[in-house]
Amino acid sequence: MIVVGVDGNEPSERAARRAAELARVTGARLHVVCGYGRDQVAEVETEVGTQRISVAEESAVIAAEVAGRIAHDPSLTTSSAAQGRPAEVLVAEAERLGADLIVVGNKRVQSLVRALGTVAGAVAAHAPCDVYVAHTN
Repeated sequence: MIVVGVDGNEPSERAARRAAELARVTGARLHVVCGYGRDQVAEVETEVGTQRISVAEESAVIAAEVAGRIAHDPSLTTSSAAQGRPAEVLVAEAERLGADLIVVGNKRVQSLVRALGTVAGAVAAHAPCDVYVAHTN
C-alpha cells in the first residue's frame, strides 16, 4: 500500500502521479488522501438555489478526483479526506492502512535544515514506513 497526500494544487498532483507510477511498477495499492484543518460548512446562493459547501466534503472530492486522474487500475486505488495537519494525516492514514510507503512532495524543501520544518520532514520523522520525497518543483 502506498499513501500520498494531495491538496488540490499542481505540486501535490505531481507527487500523486509519482506515487501512482510507483504503485503501477510494484503492483501496490494506492490511497490518495486530502487533509483539512477543520470542517466548516457554508451555504451559498446560486442560480439553482442554496448550495451547502463543506470543507470535509470538498476535500474528499479533491482526493477522489486526483485518484481518478492518476489511477492505473481503479480497483487498486482508493481515496479519502481526513481532518488534521497534512503530515499528521499522512502518518495516521499510513498507520491505519498498514502502508509500506508514503509519498510526499518536496514543496518548499530547499535544504536539509529547512526540510525539518516541512511536511516531508515531519512525515519522515514520524512515519511508520518508508517515505519517498518526490521532486515536484
